[in-house]
Amino acid sequence: MILCTYSFLKSRVPHRWSRCGLFSFSTSTDGYQSIGSFHSENVEELIRVPNQQYIPPELPFEDEVQTFTPTTPASSPPPPFANAHLYTSSYQHLDRQQWTFLNHGAFGLAIDVGLQRANSWRTFLETQPLRYFDRHLLNHLTHSARCMADFVGGGSQDDGGLQLREGTAMIANVTSGMNAVIGGHARCNPDSQVFYYDIAYGSNKKMCQTYHGTQNAVSIPFEEEYLPLLQQVQNTPREGNDWNTQAAELFISALDATIHNQVSNGKTKSSLRGSMIILEHITSNTAIHVPIAAIAHHAKEEYGMVVAVDGAHGLLGLDLNMPSILSNEQQNNGHVDIYLTNAHKWFSSPRGAALLFCTSPQLRETILRQPAVVSHGVDDGFLSRFLWDGCRDYAAQLSLPVIADFWNSATVNAHQVREQLQNNLKEGVRILVSHWHPGVCSDGGEDVGASCVEQNSAEAGLTLVPMGIHAAMMALVRLPLAISGGDDDRKTSTDAKRFQDFLYSQNVEVPVKCIRGVLYVRVSCHVYNTAEEFDTLAHVALRYGL
Repeated sequence: MILCTYSFLKSRVPHRWSRCGLFSFSTSTDGYQSIGSFHSENVEELIRVPNQQYIPPELPFEDEVQTFTPTTPASSPPPPFANAHLYTSSYQHLDRQQWTFLNHGAFGLAIDVGLQRANSWRTFLETQPLRYFDRHLLNHLTHSARCMADFVGGGSQDDGGLQLREGTAMIANVTSGMNAVIGGHARCNPDSQVFYYDIAYGSNKKMCQTYHGTQNAVSIPFEEEYLPLLQQVQNTPREGNDWNTQAAELFISALDATIHNQVSNGKTKSSLRGSMIILEHITSNTAIHVPIAAIAHHAKEEYGMVVAVDGAHGLLGLDLNMPSILSNEQQNNGHVDIYLTNAHKWFSSPRGAALLFCTSPQLRETILRQPAVVSHGVDDGFLSRFLWDGCRDYAAQLSLPVIADFWNSATVNAHQVREQLQNNLKEGVRILVSHWHPGVCSDGGEDVGASCVEQNSAEAGLTLVPMGIHAAMMALVRLPLAISGGDDDRKTSTDAKRFQDFLYSQNVEVPVKCIRGVLYVRVSCHVYNTAEEFDTLAHVALRYGL
């Protein structure tokens, strides 16, 4: 992993070593090299420079970021919530005195080092706006793109790293990127179909229907027929029968059933070639970790579909190794064609930073030929066409390098962070279940056991799906039976809103979901969350209606 830290140089010199390599300051007086009439270097050339030869741009201001490096406990894996107190000082803006905040998965929470770097850029902008936009912005945005490609590159330093950098685009958020993806597919394939699961994110459904029309936007029924089967999945010792394998079988069965109905109604299987399927790596409403690799492989090999993944929750939250996820014409790797992810969620950047990855030159010049906002760089290359979308605040994207360094410091790394998130979430769920459903799931004693929650929570009706199928950092936990409802007392979204409003009135921020007539809380757990916050949620919920 290449650290992306800058060094500030008070005296400008042609080259000087930093933790990233050589610095340089462009003094060329030749014609315009960048998009439009910006006085920047050619970003398409900058993104292709090998890491060993790359010269990062120099920070144009004093770097005042106070980097805090938490020290992880010696034990591995760490005990649940062992590090929470170490990270609270990295999220000092959160009002912990007033709020119990278990909803990081909604709009994230910016980490302090990112906020500080973003605010430094905003201040620098206002000291001389033209200098910022004309001569610094694009080079530094390209540096951010390179750092993020390295962050999810799986250590690729050869041609694979170059292919990933060439297929990396900076976008404001996944929603804008999905508009380019789905809209581009409809533009290039006006009579083709787009498929999505009915548990998909609401705005993705609307994009499919808007760009492709209601006739060609096909919803794959999953919630009513297949979600109950997903709830019953158990992790068995039989080889190859783990959570992921069984979940994949159900998602693929739902897809096949939908295709079968299409064929029965006059479609031919061959006519599906070139259609698109939208997958979500982690579903927003149900917090399910979707087995995208198996589904993508089946959709592409069996039906010839283009596979796009909304990975809004993926960055840092999941172990993203893009060279193994993305399809590659030279290597038989993954089967995903396009992957998008937000930086403001689990990566904890300020809002306004996201990434789009596509290593297929053909798709980059067809479906992805036109971004959601067309501007100066549309004809200058993949990075250029997405990099500049008008005069706006780019500070979030400029803060990404320092945040990447935070998550890959000398004493903590992204893998350890993910391990902590998973352990903390399991313990948080255990706390809630022990208060709300005592005696339903235990390891032989009175207390709810961690292994029982992990193995049998969904079967016992305590979580929406098994913990092995929920995301590592988000899960849906059933509220107490008197509140959650069931077969004889089906709840509605109105009931969910009413209860969430009650929690908010008690200064507890957590979403309430109504799934098939039952109410759940969707709890998020990041490194700064504590066991006490889960305990507070548990007790406050029990006061409802008193």
